[in-house]
Amino acid sequence: MEGAKRAVSRFSQPDSAVHAVLLYGSEGAGKEKLANALVRAWLCKNPFTDGACGVCQACEAFGRDRSADLVRIAPWGKSDWIKQEAITPTKKTGDSEDDFELLPMTEFFRTRPLSARNKVALMLRVDRLYPSAANAFLKTLEEPNPNCRVVMTTSDIGLVLPTIVSRCVSVACELPSKAVVSGANPTATHDMIDLGEGAPGRLAHVLAHAEAYGRVASFARKLLTARQGHSLALSEEFRAICDGIEESLGKNARGANVEGLRALGAALSAQSNRDDWFTLIAEAHRRIQGNGNEGMVLDAMFAAMLRA
Repeated sequence: MEGAKRAVSRFSQPDSAVHAVLLYGSEGAGKEKLANALVRAWLCKNPFTDGACGVCQACEAFGRDRSADLVRIAPWGKSDWIKQEAITPTKKTGDSEDDFELLPMTEFFRTRPLSARNKVALMLRVDRLYPSAANAFLKTLEEPNPNCRVVMTTSDIGLVLPTIVSRCVSVACELPSKAVVSGANPTATHDMIDLGEGAPGRLAHVLAHAEAYGRVASFARKLLTARQGHSLALSEEFRAICDGIEESLGKNARGANVEGLRALGAALSAQSNRDDWFTLIAEAHRRIQGNGNEGMVLDAMFAAMLRA
């Protein structure tokens, strides 16, 4: 992570020709924190060699989340995509949940900065760009306007269009060692460390919902000794655990099942080496994300796991 911090510091300097940076790495590795540091430095009127000055008008506006020279873009709505209207003007649907409420990026970049050194677009989870949005976004990357900068993040760089990756500077945000994570969280149990997937941000999330995630870890141990005839009962028990995740995290049922499967995979990876099980969990995760029936998908997954 220190290498990523040094790279970001170089990009933020006034003499840097870099106009687009993609920060990638596991969820919770610190990408968003680093992205915000680069955004602030690019907005800052008088940046230091190690980042923003923190006292200029642009820095103060950023600190109050009131910067007129910054637009934040992330997946939204039921589809969880970044759609074309976030990039270029399109006709509104009238659905307040699915309409992009901010100025599209191309319109935002048409004018010069009001009080900052640059105008900056921060795009989170760039792997969720809808194809039409990705094509529109490419034009911005290919023909950048002066004083316009783009910062992107992703936890799955393999899903980002190669044409986007090739038009920006990619910076890997590496995870610290397990010993470093454990040392920074001395009260965290081994189960919580495993569920944190080695990422400080992910571990903080798990610890904030320790009861819900602890049930997943206990379930994973139970699964290792279960017999084939128990598959339907296990599926029902896991759905109840996901109901607890739904309540604790405030997710919808589909999101809770997806999160539960992710946690189950993390717990089993620390407790067994059943690669065939991980494949089944990954496929169930994909199918539920793609609007598959949660109950049917989980019943089939546990039946296949206990047959294997």
